[in-house]
Amino acid sequence: MDKIVAGNAKFFEKMTACFGDLSQFEQKIQQIAEIAGIDLSHYEIDHLAVRMNKIETAEQWRALLLEGSTLLKESEVNGRPIGLFTLTQAVKFCGQNVKIIELPFPKDKIYPQEGWEHIEVVFPILGGESSEQWVERVLSCFNLSDNPELKLKISQPKVEGERLPNPSIAITLSDVTFGHSYCLKLHPYDIKSIIMSEM
Repeated sequence: MDKIVAGNAKFFEKMTACFGDLSQFEQKIQQIAEIAGIDLSHYEIDHLAVRMNKIETAEQWRALLLEGSTLLKESEVNGRPIGLFTLTQAVKFCGQNVKIIELPFPKDKIYPQEGWEHIEVVFPILGGESSEQWVERVLSCFNLSDNPELKLKISQPKVEGERLPNPSIAITLSDVTFGHSYCLKLHPYDIKSIIMSEM
């Protein structure tokens, strides 16, 4: 048992060295949630995601994640692979145990800082609700529309084989003075439901 704990501690040390300090990332996400009027204790944090600029870095980080997790799925999304990894031991984030890390390979965007970048939160879709209606409900539920402190990006990622609609609302601070635009994303389904829909 002690060996397992020691092994996990070593893995989390390596993860921090690569992705950055998780508690700093958590503080930035809490700041976005507070401004947006989203109480994260009421919604499931589905997964955490990292960003990098080079394919070599992505390959190194992928190998690192496989030391302390299993590959849940790797998909082609908008022309590049995105891996989802289930951690052997969950990380504590904003009071929740989060077990999934998303690692998208870089495309053409250069990030000012590599490492932790966004979280995805489930705001459940209602029965019979369309993607457009879901977006409208999210915008009216939280302090998002016409909020000068926030920047929104509404999109629908195209993943081959996905049967469930998967719109996304990405929320960042409009005044990014710390050099890294951390992001909180809202989705109608958790990642496991999306994967199950493909089978």
